[in-house]
Amino acid sequence: MRSGAALEAAAWHDVQPRLRDRLQEAGSGPDGAVRFLASAHASAEELFVLRQLVEGLLGGDGLGAVTIAWTSAEKPQPPGTRFKVPPTDAPNVNGARDLGFAVGKGNGAPPDLSSFRSAIEGGRVKALYVLDPGPAGSLGDVSWLITARRSGPLPLLIVQGVLMTELAAAADIVLPGTAYVEKDAIYTNDQGRVQGASRAIAPPGDAREDWQILATLGRALGLTLPYRTVDEVRRALASALPAPSADADRLAFTRPVPAQNWLQASNPSERWKWDFLYQDVPPVKGHNVQMEGSASASSYIPLKPVG
Repeated sequence: MRSGAALEAAAWHDVQPRLRDRLQEAGSGPDGAVRFLASAHASAEELFVLRQLVEGLLGGDGLGAVTIAWTSAEKPQPPGTRFKVPPTDAPNVNGARDLGFAVGKGNGAPPDLSSFRSAIEGGRVKALYVLDPGPAGSLGDVSWLITARRSGPLPLLIVQGVLMTELAAAADIVLPGTAYVEKDAIYTNDQGRVQGASRAIAPPGDAREDWQILATLGRALGLTLPYRTVDEVRRALASALPAPSADADRLAFTRPVPAQNWLQASNPSERWKWDFLYQDVPPVKGHNVQMEGSASASSYIPLKPVG
């Protein structure tokens, strides 16, 4: 949270009531006092909870208060290639569209933020909540947004993200979410297929999954967001997505395992081959050994040639 000119660390139980109070002060009516900016790097789970949060605050037309942002760039590709890398630099534009967010026609062009920017710079937005789980720069140019916060037109800026970007540094409240490698998450690819991305590492420090932050905020604001586990979110999500995405709650997510586990579960004949090749290699290298013709030396034990 911001204290004076600097951001200071705070516990979740201190941040949540402060966040609730600031949003309530800004107002949550249909006049656009509270707006949301979400990256198309957000997963289906967090976009689904965001939709319910916004609709609970602003009513059935609340999705108009959410702007989905991403970047786009043509990718150089060999002539005649059959698989085209799309220009869109985000994994879940189609997922946002399936959930009812306004994301254009899906032609790969970046979103038009002109009306959103006009509302911010014109002082018509009293609080902006940014959901930014993507890499740096994935929201596009936000320098004007930083200027609006620092110069006065935007009174309150909240950033939920994974990096201390310039936008986060300008925020009044920063909430640590999780990157794609730190969570199991669902995305809809460029072909419209729902896919699961498995967690590779644990989130650091006090970071929480983004759906969880949004659900907790919704409950603090008096909304009915009963989700306590991500499986509950996925079951509700599956009923909201169009076919054939309705089986999103059946996706299986893998877990990283030590290399030893993989070797033990691999083909026995493969293991025998490698065991035979390295059967006479000493198990430890780099320790002190007695070398022929010398008193003592510290050296690597040479590998014996095979055969």
